[in-house]
Amino acid sequence: MKRSVLVTAFVLAWLEAGHAQSNAPSPHPWLDQQLKKQRVACPPGKSPFRGPADAPVTIVQFGDFDCPGSQSNEAVVKKILAAYPTQVKFVFKNLPLVNIHPQAKHKAVVAECMGIQGLFWQAHDRLLAGVTWDKVSKGADQGQLKACVSQGGKGQVDADLALAKRLGLATTPSYVIDGIRNQGMMNFGGIKMLVDSELARKAATTQ
Repeated sequence: MKRSVLVTAFVLAWLEAGHAQSNAPSPHPWLDQQLKKQRVACPPGKSPFRGPADAPVTIVQFGDFDCPGSQSNEAVVKKILAAYPTQVKFVFKNLPLVNIHPQAKHKAVVAECMGIQGLFWQAHDRLLAGVTWDKVSKGADQGQLKACVSQGGKGQVDADLALAKRLGLATTPSYVIDGIRNQGMMNFGGIKMLVDSELARKAATTQ
């Protein structure tokens, strides 16, 4: 009798342990791979950004205004910013692929020069939307803009290109999320997994 009770208790304990294990969150293979990557330094510098300056997670995007991937991934970026209004700082850096998009660097310089007048995000959004030049530069001091563009900007585009080369980035869009590099387009789910993981990691370190 005692033996049967012990066997029953053992079986119940084993089943309970197995059930608990099956309910435990399973690691995501892609996220595991991401978190094992060596993190790189990708300082925002003076690049334009959206979101709070002191947000816990920083996403740096290297983009090309003539790149179809950069254009279509903009919807994902906006969705992330809407989902994390206080937790994410989104930084834009230029990576014009001039070998396949001859006008891309010129557009990057135009956006940089409009940024000097406080109109970077207007230029950014409209260039990615493919609107006409007069709409891109609407509201800017045209003389100041022309002078800045003729000088090749103030060096931000070249600094971005140098950083991209140092990080081994050669595809647009590319993302560096808290030091974790990803080349190519990313969907909302992938970026969300990384952001959530980083938020959890940082919350744990402050406890």
